[in-house]
Amino acid sequence: MAEPLTLPTLRVAVLTDGALDGDSRAMRVAAAARSAGYQVTLIGAPPARAAQPGAEIRHVAVGTALGGYRERRPRPGLRWPLAYRSAESYERRTALVAAHRSLLATRAAELDVVHRALPLQAFARTGHAMSAVRLGLRAGWTGLRAAQHRAAVHRRGTPDARLDDLVAGLARLLLGRRAWRRLDPGLLDQEIAYGPVLDSVRPHLIHALGHRALALAIRAALRAEGAGHRIEVVWDAPPGIPAPTRRAAVTDEALLRSYAREADGVVTVGDRLAGELRARHGLSALPAVVRNTPPLTSAPASRDAGVRARCRLGPDVPLLVHAGPVTPDRGPVTVIEALPKLYDLHAAFVVPDPDHPHLAELLDRAAQLGVHARLHVLPYVPVPEVPAFLSSADIGVLPVHQLPHHQTVLATRYYEYAHARLPVVVSDVRAMAAATLEVGNGEVFRARDTADFVRAVGAVLTNPRRYRKAYDRVDVLRQWSWQTESAPLLDLYGRLLGPRR
Repeated sequence: MAEPLTLPTLRVAVLTDGALDGDSRAMRVAAAARSAGYQVTLIGAPPARAAQPGAEIRHVAVGTALGGYRERRPRPGLRWPLAYRSAESYERRTALVAAHRSLLATRAAELDVVHRALPLQAFARTGHAMSAVRLGLRAGWTGLRAAQHRAAVHRRGTPDARLDDLVAGLARLLLGRRAWRRLDPGLLDQEIAYGPVLDSVRPHLIHALGHRALALAIRAALRAEGAGHRIEVVWDAPPGIPAPTRRAAVTDEALLRSYAREADGVVTVGDRLAGELRARHGLSALPAVVRNTPPLTSAPASRDAGVRARCRLGPDVPLLVHAGPVTPDRGPVTVIEALPKLYDLHAAFVVPDPDHPHLAELLDRAAQLGVHARLHVLPYVPVPEVPAFLSSADIGVLPVHQLPHHQTVLATRYYEYAHARLPVVVSDVRAMAAATLEVGNGEVFRARDTADFVRAVGAVLTNPRRYRKAYDRVDVLRQWSWQTESAPLLDLYGRLLGPRR
């Protein structure tokens, strides 16, 4: 009797061009693929403290040889004619001034402590004074050129002038789909870094998170097919965020025109977004909808643990939590401005980067208002631990502004607050407001309206049990669970790869 044929395990690569730390989507996709029996490799940029049981993690450091050239070699032009022509010249000249200033200070101290005859002392001090004058002139000239250099570098880093817009428009007209190569050479730096890693992994399927990762995946699939190895590519398309400049918008458009229709399958996070993607890119099929929800688990942790314990607060101290980045469009300033009117309430910001400049501005504002003692800043925790970590708070807040990319889908943080069984206070962004009013798990306030935010928080604190009871409905959290949402994703994998290929 012939022995049964044993087929090799299929390999899935989960690819992101961002950092793996805090990327809940990447971690949940990897976990779903691993549970379905695939061999999983996570590929992303450092820092990389994240871990995924049973999955290999590849860290990719992207250089700046091409993408950073604009900042290292700015073109001063008529606006900054004195700017240094290179970062090397800028660093060398400013370092020389600093070194000479230190030597001059040392010489001044030496003249004070070393005894010399009066004529020699006078001669030495005259020479020191002349050196100080020369240093002052050199420092002034260097400071002027350095200031112009920094201004030129800033302009090159944020190309939003009319001339930059004109160059972007001409590139779009003349180069078409290839405009991204000219407008954002940093994408070529990514190809240099990620390409060899993808080629060495040789996956059977690449799950690409975002359009930049999609471009990397499609090119890797073409190289593999040329070598006789078939790779399926799944594009995971997030909600579109408006580009900061015309140059960035043209780059993204060219990249999507080049690669969006080449994906073998597409998933996204909302029904409306799926329809928009199909219409915009002429996709052959409607993308599968896979919301980024946490897995359904048992009851949350103790009220004395998690975020409350990290803030060193007792169980009776009211605490709200704001999880996620603190960019201005997410409305963190509304929370800060409300604290003086909410008396004993403490606020915890759980952020990916505690050293972010926007966070420093918030801390300064809290100090001005006299509420800095009630503001706590905490780093991210591992993705699987997020709901349990947040559950000891009293309220989860999402005070985001009414921007287009916030209107159509529920934020990942909303689902995490729900699985932590937290009452929520959310701004009147369409998707979140509708879900909150339907489920009854929180209050809605007018975006950017601090007084209305205070009203909503006060209503929740007055009767928190009323809002927590909304989660007692079994279907709510089960519907918003990764066990439910990952099913269409694994079905897509099955259709592309088959049970065993």
